[in-house]
Amino acid sequence: MILYHGTDIFNAEKILTNGISVTAGRPFMDFGQGFYTTPRLAQAAEWARNTVAPCILSMELDENGLKIKGFDSPTKEWAEFIIKNRFGLLPPTVYDCIYGPMADSGVSRMYARYRAKLLTFEEAVRRVSINTNGWQWVVLSNNAVNNISNIRKVVL
Repeated sequence: MILYHGTDIFNAEKILTNGISVTAGRPFMDFGQGFYTTPRLAQAAEWARNTVAPCILSMELDENGLKIKGFDSPTKEWAEFIIKNRFGLLPPTVYDCIYGPMADSGVSRMYARYRAKLLTFEEAVRRVSINTNGWQWVVLSNNAVNNISNIRKVVL
């Protein structure tokens, strides 16, 4: 599978020199702390455009032997998983990779409203489920990193 990572040229060079680190990413993301990619080049380009010096990396992931959790659509299970991950309510993952839709950036505000009892958990899940804005594939383990090859810059 071909995956893309939108970043800036400085981080791209660091990845090309030192390799991928699953702990370099921020914690409490949709699918946990890891290396976020997408199979969609246009989406990686959008991520890169949010930096000062945009760059996209392309890589190949061999899925064989990996423990993968997939969400093929924005379901209730997916929304609950994201909400719990974003707020550190899940134990460390047992998966090498997780893929699925991206939740929009309003999840934090929604969780705050839920904590203030202005929103039920069910309503928060429903709202997250209808607000998606892309597709992501996160590499969560060194086992998965070892299955990545052919990392290179993409020329746009």
